[in-house]
Amino acid sequence: MAAFAGIVAFDGGVADEAAERHLAGAVLADRDRPAIMRRIGQSVFAQRVDAAIGNRARHHAVGGTFGALDQSDKLFVASARLDNRAELADALTIDPATLAGLSDGDLLNRMLLRWGEAGIARCLGAFAFVQWDATERRLTLGRDCLGGRALFFHRGRGFVAFASTLTGLLAMPDVPRQLDEDVLANFLALNLSEQRRTFYRGIERVPSRTLIKMDRDRIVHRLYWSPDLDAPPPYRRDEDYVARARELFDQAVAVSIAGTPHFAIATSGGLDSSAVAATAAGLGAGRRIACYTIVPPAGAPTDVGSYRYRDETDKVAALARMYPALDLRLIAGDVGAPLRDEEGRRFATMNTPALGPAAMLGGAYKLYDAVAAERCPALLVGNYGNFGLSWSGQYSLLALLRAGQPGDFLRELIAIARNTGHGVLRTIAHDLIYAAAPIEIRRLMFCLIGRDFDSVARYSSLNPAYIAESGLGRQWRADGFNLWPGRDGWQPQRYRANYLFDDNQSARDHLGMFEDLHGYAIRDPHADRRLLEFALSVPEPVFRRNGVARSFARTVFADRLPRVITDERRRGANAVAWFSQMQARRQDIAAEVERLEASPTARRLIDLPRLKRLLDQWPKDQNAAERRSRDYRLVLGRGVHVGRFIRWVEGGNA
Repeated sequence: MAAFAGIVAFDGGVADEAAERHLAGAVLADRDRPAIMRRIGQSVFAQRVDAAIGNRARHHAVGGTFGALDQSDKLFVASARLDNRAELADALTIDPATLAGLSDGDLLNRMLLRWGEAGIARCLGAFAFVQWDATERRLTLGRDCLGGRALFFHRGRGFVAFASTLTGLLAMPDVPRQLDEDVLANFLALNLSEQRRTFYRGIERVPSRTLIKMDRDRIVHRLYWSPDLDAPPPYRRDEDYVARARELFDQAVAVSIAGTPHFAIATSGGLDSSAVAATAAGLGAGRRIACYTIVPPAGAPTDVGSYRYRDETDKVAALARMYPALDLRLIAGDVGAPLRDEEGRRFATMNTPALGPAAMLGGAYKLYDAVAAERCPALLVGNYGNFGLSWSGQYSLLALLRAGQPGDFLRELIAIARNTGHGVLRTIAHDLIYAAAPIEIRRLMFCLIGRDFDSVARYSSLNPAYIAESGLGRQWRADGFNLWPGRDGWQPQRYRANYLFDDNQSARDHLGMFEDLHGYAIRDPHADRRLLEFALSVPEPVFRRNGVARSFARTVFADRLPRVITDERRRGANAVAWFSQMQARRQDIAAEVERLEASPTARRLIDLPRLKRLLDQWPKDQNAAERRSRDYRLVLGRGVHVGRFIRWVEGGNA
C-alpha cells in the first residue's frame, strides 16, 4: 500500500520544514522507501513510493499536474487499485498507449476532476484519496464503497492533518492520542454502527462510500453511491440468475488476480473461499496456487455439536484433487507466538484492538505469517459471501407471504421445517413471527420468557456501572441496538446492504491497513461491487429453495466445487482450538487482569471482578469450555485484549 499523509492549512502558518520531516516520517514508518513531497503554500502532501505489483501500473499518485490537466492550484494524493481501468479510460477517451502510463491514482484523479462525486461513483476497487483546492480553499477526502483503503483525519485550529494509517496520523504534531471511552464501550458491546468516530478523540475516519468536503468553517459528509434496492428483479427464471452469477463471479476473481501472478488463497471447506480457489485455478492463474487452511491440532476431538463440523481437511483435500494447481498448505490452529507479541505487533502497526482477540487466533496469525514468508503480494479470501452471493435466504418465507404466493409459502414452510428439524410451529415462530415483529414486540417476547433483551452481559465484559453512568443503555434503546437473533425481515435487502457497505467501520479500517501490518494485501472477490449489486437484486426466495439455506450459491458453484462441499449443510467450527490456546496463556491472562487494576480507564470500562470470577471457574477441559464459550471466548478473551490495548495506549504495557 502506498501510504500517504498531509497537512492542509486553511489560514496559513502550518507546514514548515519540521512539519515536512514529521510527514516524511509518518509515511515512511519502518519502510526503506523514498517519499514524494508536494507543497502549495503552507499545505503539503507526502506519499511513500512502493514497488509496483506485477506488471500493473503503480498504485499511487501524488502531485499537482497530470498530462494536459492544469492542476497548478491543486494537490492530490491517492492509494488506489481500480478494477475497471478500461471502462474508465473509455469514459475519459484515453487511448491504450496513454492508459499504460497512468497509475490507478491518476485515473481516479481524472474522474474526480471531470465528474466530481459522480465520477468517483463509477470507480470500482479499493481506494482512498485527498484533494486540496488552494483556490477554493476546499479539502475533499474520499474512500471506496467497501472501505478497502483506510483514511483518517484530525481537524485542528485552522488546519487538517490526514493519513492513510493511524500510525501515520498519530506521528504528526498536534494530533491528540486520547482514547474515546464511549467508542471503546460500544466496541466491547459489539455495537458496531459508528461511522465516523475512531478509538481516539479528535480523530475521525472517512467512512466507506463517502466523500467529505471541508473548508475553514464547515464539514459536509455525502454518500456518493448507493445500490438501487427498489429496481424490479432483473430476471424471471432461476437459470438466468445462476448464469449471471457465474459470469460476474468469474469476472470478480479475474480482476482480483490481474497483474498478480503470485498470490495465495485462504481456503476453508465452505462455499465462499473454496469457490474463489476453484475459479482461480480454472482461470489458469498460475502453475501452483498456495491454499492455506487452518485445521485443528492433533489431540482429543472436541464436541462442536450436530450443526457444525470440526475439521476442513477432507473438503479442501477433495478440492485439491479436483484442481491439481492448488497447493494445499495445512496450518495447525494451535498456540502461536506469545500473546503479548501478537497483540503488541498489531497495536504498534494498527493502533486499534481486534474484534477477534489474539488469544483465540493462533492459527490465523500463523497463516498470515506463512503468506508473508512466501512473499505473496496478495491473499484472496471469501469473507463477503455470506451477505452477498451465498446469502442464506433466511427471510424467504416472509417474502413469499408478502408476495401473495400461498402455495409456494406452504411448500417452503414444510420443507424448511423438515430440513432444520425444528417443526412447523417453531419455524413459524422463528422465521415469521419473530423475524417480522417490531423491536418492541421482540423485547416483550424476551421479557415473557425471563430474558433481558437489552443486556449485553451474555457476550461482553463491558462494566454495567459504565453503561448506567454514561447513559449507553438509553442510547442503545433510542438507536434500536440489540444483538439478539432477528432483524427487520420485511427489508432484507436493506439489512444486507447496510452490513455490506456501512457496518463495522473499524474492521474495514483493519483491512485497509492490513498491508502495512503483514506486507501484503487482502482481496475478496465476493466484495466486487458489481457482484454485490447483482446479489442484492436477487429475490429472497431464490436464495433458499426446498428448505435448503444458501441453495442459490450451491447451484451457482455446482459447476466447479466437489459435492462434499456443495452438499454440506453444517457450518465449519471456527477456532476449534480456542481453549487450548487460552489454556497455554492462562497465567499471562491472569497477570494481565491484575495489571488492568492499575488503569482507571480499564477499571471504568471493563468488569474486572467478572473476569476474575471466570479465571477462578476455569473449565476442566475443552468440552466443558465449549459449554461456556461465550464467557471465555467473548467476555474474558475480548475483555483482556481490549484492556491490554488501553494500557498500551496509556504507555503501561509492561
